[in-house]
Amino acid sequence: MQSDRKVGVIWHTQGSGKSFLMAFYAGQLVRCPELENPTIVVITDRNDLDDQLFGTFSMCRDLIRQTPQQADSREDLQAILNRASGGVVFTTIQKFAPAKGETTYPVLSDRRNVIVIADEAHRSQYGFKAKVDQTSGAIAYGFAKYLRDALPNASFIGFTGTPIEATDVNTPAVFGDYIDIYDISRAVADSATVPIYYESRLARIELPEDQKPQIDAEIEELFEDEEQTERARLN
Repeated sequence: MQSDRKVGVIWHTQGSGKSFLMAFYAGQLVRCPELENPTIVVITDRNDLDDQLFGTFSMCRDLIRQTPQQADSREDLQAILNRASGGVVFTTIQKFAPAKGETTYPVLSDRRNVIVIADEAHRSQYGFKAKVDQTSGAIAYGFAKYLRDALPNASFIGFTGTPIEATDVNTPAVFGDYIDIYDISRAVADSATVPIYYESRLARIELPEDQKPQIDAEIEELFEDEEQTERARLN
């Protein structure tokens, strides 16, 4: 683990058993004496994924030495994390949004033995810079910022089959260096999955003649502030 609490990224392609790997990892964490009975928070960004992972961990109760809990609401999450130690907690990242009318998220635990496991870590894990609503002037951040406000001393590990390394969204920048990589090329080489082929095609769109002038006018309005060279590129 790095000093900035970034554990790293597990890049394993879809179908390689990430759910079980997360459970095995949690099983190792709870047995680590240095962590002194850690709290493990498993983060997803969709309810169906949350249910799926929760089901996998529930089958592994003996491995993780406890029964996992699934937060049903923001208030339920806050109550579950208000604990002295231990626990395997499942929640969607959206529950870390501030309450209506609030601009900050409260600290739920400042313990250092909180480990956050993020599934599909290439999604919904950004937004650390403030965004200003042009209408109201309100300042807001992404869920990942509020998550770290809630658990300021937690450590974070990301699991994904498709990491992103762009300027504004960068999975390793958020979670740390790659720990292990099992990408699609290795899966194909191992016959764990079949090759994927892409065929480029153009979708033919037929528009009624009487609608074309209206669409042209709307496009012109959208790009009225663009330079001519940029308009030409987009066309």
